[in-house]
Amino acid sequence: MKLLSKKLSKKLLVVAGLGIGVSSVFLGLTKRVQADDIPQTINVANIGTPATTSFSYATGHETGPGSGAAHGLMPIREAGTGDWLFCIEWSKPAPSNEQISRRYQAMPAVQWLVNNFYSGHRFRSLGQGDKGDYWLYQSVIHWTADPNDHASWGGTGAIQDVLDRLNPSVREKVVSLHNEALKHNDESSSEIVTNNHNLGFDPSNLEINKDNLQGNTYKKTFTLKSENMSHVKVWLKNAPSGVTLTGKDGAGVNFNDVWNNTGLQINIPYKVNAEKDSYNFTVATKGNWEKTSKVAWIYSGNDNSQKVAKQVVKAVSVPIDTETDMNVTVKPAKGSIQFTKKGSANNNSDVLANTQFKLTGGDFSQTKATDKNGFIRFDNLPLGRDYTLDEVQQPNQYYRQMYHTTINNLSGDNPVQFWDLHNVINIKTHQKFFFTKKDAAGNPIEGAKFVLVRKPRLNGNNDISIEEAKKIAYRKVGDELVEGHQEQPPYTATTDKNGVVRFDMVQLPGVNGLYDYYAVEVQAPKNYTLSQTSIHVNAGQNSPETVSGELSDTTNPLPATGSEKLLIVAVGGIVLVALGGGALYFKQKVTK
Repeated sequence: MKLLSKKLSKKLLVVAGLGIGVSSVFLGLTKRVQADDIPQTINVANIGTPATTSFSYATGHETGPGSGAAHGLMPIREAGTGDWLFCIEWSKPAPSNEQISRRYQAMPAVQWLVNNFYSGHRFRSLGQGDKGDYWLYQSVIHWTADPNDHASWGGTGAIQDVLDRLNPSVREKVVSLHNEALKHNDESSSEIVTNNHNLGFDPSNLEINKDNLQGNTYKKTFTLKSENMSHVKVWLKNAPSGVTLTGKDGAGVNFNDVWNNTGLQINIPYKVNAEKDSYNFTVATKGNWEKTSKVAWIYSGNDNSQKVAKQVVKAVSVPIDTETDMNVTVKPAKGSIQFTKKGSANNNSDVLANTQFKLTGGDFSQTKATDKNGFIRFDNLPLGRDYTLDEVQQPNQYYRQMYHTTINNLSGDNPVQFWDLHNVINIKTHQKFFFTKKDAAGNPIEGAKFVLVRKPRLNGNNDISIEEAKKIAYRKVGDELVEGHQEQPPYTATTDKNGVVRFDMVQLPGVNGLYDYYAVEVQAPKNYTLSQTSIHVNAGQNSPETVSGELSDTTNPLPATGSEKLLIVAVGGIVLVALGGGALYFKQKVTK
C-alpha cells in the first residue's frame, strides 16, 4: 500500500453494526447462532506515521525519518477494537477514518496468513514485536494476494529483484512464509475452527425389559445430547409397527428440531413381538453443526482505497449427513403360571404326582408334568394372550374328571407376569373299599361272598335282604363298579384267607357329600351261617381313597343246617343211648 502524505486524523467514527469480533458473536457456544452472512461495516484508523513504521529491506529493522526505506508500511487497526488490519493491494492508499463494508472472504492462503498472525504461534517472526511481524505478514499478503503488481516494492523489477535486495535472513522468512501460505489452498486448512460438534444419546445403548412394563406398555427414557447443533432430527429405524417416540412421560416433542438435554421416551405395546426372547431396532439422529471458525474477510469502501482483510469469527450451519444411532434391545417380559395339583381325597390333601398338563395360548404350546409334590410351573410364556390349561394324563385311577380352565391374567390392559393358581383340585370320581369278616373269636373267615350297595341310612338297622341287595348292588362295567345296569349280574367279591374282601373302582355320585355304603353277605362259607347284619361305612369325594370296615360274627362256627361234626355228635349220642339201653336190658335180665 502507498504511504499517506499527510498525518491521519485520530478521530474514530461510530460504526453501525460494529461487533463482528469473537466476543460479541459467540457468548455461549451451546446456543444457536446464525450464519453471519449480512454485510457489516468497520471503521479504520492509522497508528503512528510512515517515518516511524517503515522497515529497511537491507537490515530488516525499523528505520527513522529520511532513511529512504523501501516499501514503508503504515500499520492500520480497526477503530475501537485495535485489531490489526491488512491491506490486499499494492498500489492503493490505505483507508483512513473510513466506514467500509464487508465484501467477500479472503482466498485460503491470505486467510491462513491473517489467522497465523493472530494465532500466537506465528510461522515466522522478525523478532521486532508486533510491528515487525506486521511488516512481514503484510508484505507476504501483498505478494500472495496481488502477485502481478509488484513494482511498488522498489518501483522497478520483478519479485525476484525485490527479494534480492532483502537481508538474507529477512528474505528467507518472507519466502518461507509465502511458500507455507500457498500450501493452504482450501478453506478447511486455512480457517481456525473455534468449536466442536457432538450429537448422540445418553445412554448410547438402551435395553428394555420386564422392569420397564408399565400397565400394557413398555416405557424407557433416554436423553438427546448435542453440542453446537441445530435442527436435530430424531427418528426410529427398523422398529416394529406400534413402537412410538414421545417426550419423557409422554410430553410432546418436535422431532425435526430436538434440543440438547431433551428427555425422550420409547413406548412399546407389550404385545409387540411378545413371543420373541429378544429383538432390536435403532433410534437415529442427525442435524446441522452450528460451526464457528476464525476466517479473514475482505472489506471494501470505494475504488480509490485499499481492500482491507480482518480476522473475524464466521458462523455457518453445516449439515452433518452422518447419522448417530442408538441400538435398542428389547427383551419382552415373559409370564409364569404355577400351581400344586391335589385330589379331593383326604379333604383335598391328596397329592397327585406325575399329572400331565398342556398349556396352550395362540401358537404357543407347552406340556409338563407335576413333580412328586404335585407342583408344576410353566415359564417363558408370551404376554398378551389367554391360555388354556388342560389336564391330559392322570396316573391316579381314582380321578377321572380331568381339570380344565382358561387363564386370562397374562393379557388385557394390565397383564401380570406371574400367576399362581395355588391348589388345583381334582374331584375324586372312584372309591376303593376294604372289608374284613371275622368270627366270634376274631379269626378271619375265608370264602364269604359279598355285594356292595349304596343306600340311604337304614335308621340304625343294617339288615338288607339278599334279594334286595342283589337287585340294587353295583355291577362291573369295564374296569369300574357302577350302579344300575340290572341286565348284568351283581358284582360279587369273596373274602380271602385273611378275611378281606375288596371293592375297587367304585364310581362315586357326581354330587359332593357323604353316602352310606353297605357290604351285604350273600353267601356264607362252609360251616358258617350268613351274617345277620351288613357292614356299613360312609364315603364321598373328600374321604380317603380307601375306606375300610369290619364285620364280626356273633356265632361260633357251627352251622344251623348240619355238618359232619353234628352228625358225629348225633351218632355218638345214639350209640351212647343204645349202649345205655343195652346195659339196662342186660342188667334187668340178669336180675331175673
